[in-house]
Amino acid sequence: MYRHLSIYLVVLVYVVDISIFADETDYQRGIRFIRSGQLEESVLFFQKAIRSEPDNTEIQKELNHLRQMVKLRQELSQEKNAIQWSIRAERLRRYYIQYRAVSAYLELVLEIHRRVNTVSHAIDVIDAFLMAEQYQDALDFVLSQKQPEQILPLQIEKARIYYEAGEKEQARKIVRSISIDKLTSPESLFRLARLQSSTLQYASTVKTLRRCFELTPPNILPLIKKEAERCSEFEPILSSSEFIDVMTTRSLVSSGDMDCAKKWTVTSSFKEQPQSFQNMIKGEINFNDWRLH
Repeated sequence: MYRHLSIYLVVLVYVVDISIFADETDYQRGIRFIRSGQLEESVLFFQKAIRSEPDNTEIQKELNHLRQMVKLRQELSQEKNAIQWSIRAERLRRYYIQYRAVSAYLELVLEIHRRVNTVSHAIDVIDAFLMAEQYQDALDFVLSQKQPEQILPLQIEKARIYYEAGEKEQARKIVRSISIDKLTSPESLFRLARLQSSTLQYASTVKTLRRCFELTPPNILPLIKKEAERCSEFEPILSSSEFIDVMTTRSLVSSGDMDCAKKWTVTSSFKEQPQSFQNMIKGEINFNDWRLH
């Protein structure tokens, strides 16, 4: 009896699964295949979508971009030059972020970190594990890094892992142990401020944001402040006088003696400087990057 019931349930689940996707358009199927990392397969559905909507320029743009990524991924597997490999890998990483292709993103950032072992790339790996809700894997990865207890950006990420895994008191303890005076990266400070606010440490949040703004180059500061205003973690204090006051903070980074981008490298350890803020310097920041939300 139970055997027949099990077979019935399997068939029922299969039928329900088929019915869920039955109403999908070819475009939606294409997006689903991208998110699963199957870029070549998604091209076929995008081509079908174009045949159905030949005047849809947006789908055509996405198809063209998709074809570029398919070619880039093929080239990436054959690239011998380390610099060219990194450039191509970064383009592909951004594409995976855009479509939230979590599994493919995780595989790629693990390979990037294996080749270029920096704190920045380690944070990418942690982000990918958290997107996949693989909390223990994320924690194991942090602990596997060389001297993780001495690298404050990794301690911030460790707290974030505990917080997202539901262990909020453990996250709070780690956050309280981090001294902002020892942090020089504006992004690390911004990420710490978000965790401080999430764990209801609002006075510390404002202090950390002030230091973050002070260490941010003046040509980038308006973007960071705009992100702070739309960041969900800061919603409880948006209307407070303390938050309003901290939003008037000026950058202490001088732009008179050198270019802001060069000054940024001086004030922030390169290994501590994740790619998203490097892109911000170039005006290429994408606030849809899941590392910022």
